[in-house]
Amino acid sequence: MSGAPAAPLRGRRVLLPRTRPRDGLAEALREAGAEVLSAELAVTVPTPGARQALSEALDRSEDAWLVLTSSRALGALDPRHLPATTPVAVVGPATAESFRELTGASPRIVSAGSAAALLAEPELCAPQGRDRIILPCSAIAPDRLARGLRERGWRVEVLPVYTTTTADPSHVPPGLRRAWADGEVDAVVLTAGSSAAALVDLLGPPPRATRLVALGPSTAERARRLGLTPHAVAASPLPAQVRDAVVSALTDPHEETTTP
Repeated sequence: MSGAPAAPLRGRRVLLPRTRPRDGLAEALREAGAEVLSAELAVTVPTPGARQALSEALDRSEDAWLVLTSSRALGALDPRHLPATTPVAVVGPATAESFRELTGASPRIVSAGSAAALLAEPELCAPQGRDRIILPCSAIAPDRLARGLRERGWRVEVLPVYTTTTADPSHVPPGLRRAWADGEVDAVVLTAGSSAAALVDLLGPPPRATRLVALGPSTAERARRLGLTPHAVAASPLPAQVRDAVVSALTDPHEETTTP
């Protein structure tokens, strides 16, 4: 009986430039047979005064939605200042789980894993009673989501609550620099524009044989501005789609593809 190999990444080494206690993406890659090298190449730095600014915005905006695009923004959220009536929309199941752990409540909307999917949610296609959105985000995040929401008639308050910078060189695990320079890393998942920049800062340009997989179109765009050429672009950050993009990049390394 023919079919796809059960472990299409067996024998491959994949660099994931982040570390998480429960990382669904790392697990999906391992289940596909990959050896996953995890390293925190970028660090999150809170914006001074962000927690107070977000709390004040929530206190004066009981008629607003709270939209969270990343679990990193939760570092600025004080659950005591989140009105029980505030509807919450998040991007992806990982952010939803982090929100539940912090607040004990569930988001009203959990998008499929991208800002574009959030814009397609029926309740966010146009204001219905409430017309304001509080959007805590990275100071270096593209304005695509805020712009899309405004085009749909929302009044959006963007609050830069954190930024992401390159980690200290001491964060690079022993042996990773040599493995990278020697071309022993088969693929790297660019999890964000900041991780792409940190990768180049800490490890240098990728060897010719190393495949680059971008976790979404905006990350791919940032990577290209850094002089990096993604070999595959995941349609969303969902682990299965990113895993498929890695498989695609290593199967057909000569042409950029986008997973469905």
